Amino acid sequence: MPPDDFTPYRQAGRARDLESKSLPLTVAPVWGAFLFEGLLTSARNPQRREHVLALWKADRIELIVRSSQYLDRIWALSRQRWPRQSRPEGVFEYEVVSAFGELLGYHLILNGGQLPSEEEADLVIQDLLDDFFQDDDGPAPVVPPQ
Repeated sequence: MPPDDFTPYRQAGRARDLESKSLPLTVAPVWGAFLFEGLLTSARNPQRREHVLALWKADRIELIVRSSQYLDRIWALSRQRWPRQSRPEGVFEYEVVSAFGELLGYHLILNGGQLPSEEEADLVIQDLLDDFFQDDDGPAPVVPPQ
């Protein structure tokens, strides 16, 4: 599809999206794709997909459903940090969502197919957000989820 064709799906960070307390439906599929790119692919480990799926004890749809719940945490922890006037440098979906997926995959591999607790995930997400939203004056302030 050419880039000028209309699609309701988009990257995060638009002002109208930031008013939503829940992950906007127009952003969720994009984030889901980036989460699973990070979760199941690795340039350093061509067998990563097989490793993750072999350790995950349920079916693939369950992995998708359970992992996608972390997208709500990313939204809750990030939406108040988006600047209202301009977009931060970088691509949030690569630098936060896909990176979190990659770390989620490592956690699954290193912990016998177990997903991290919400508290563990929040610490990782917060660190990724700090890196993404920092400016020359240092990291952005931490804003607890509502």
